[in-house]
Amino acid sequence: MKMARKEAHSSFLKNSVMELECRYCSNSLSARGMKAILLADVNVQLYSTDFPPKGSVGVVDDIRSTDKCGCLIKDTACYGCGNIVGYNVSQPCRPCLESCNNGHFWMFYSSAVMGYQRLNKAADDALVWGDLLDKKARPILETECAKTDVLDECCR
Repeated sequence: MKMARKEAHSSFLKNSVMELECRYCSNSLSARGMKAILLADVNVQLYSTDFPPKGSVGVVDDIRSTDKCGCLIKDTACYGCGNIVGYNVSQPCRPCLESCNNGHFWMFYSSAVMGYQRLNKAADDALVWGDLLDKKARPILETECAKTDVLDECCR
């Protein structure tokens, strides 16, 4: 049975948007990162993103289950240097889907990634996830996100 992904909790809209970079080679991995914790172990700090990183990481190895829960994951490696930098949750388990989560399935190890807080358009404050929604609070259509500068404003 296929389960629908739960909407991200509104409290995540106040979180800062982070630029994520590979700690080993400084390759840019995502402009849509968020500080996160592992749902199955709140002592594990990570970064996550909602948008599959295009041209910066690749999925490697076979799908495997995690040690902490029933999620199925695949490791991701940086295209710049080949080091493992995180994983993609290919099939989330029911407890993780039902818990308070940010809706992100691309995870990055804090030991392999550096995160830098992004600024809003006016460059006078931190960019937060709520800023990535348009004024009518509806997601901008994904087809409008073809250009890199528009991608930053796109919210899936």
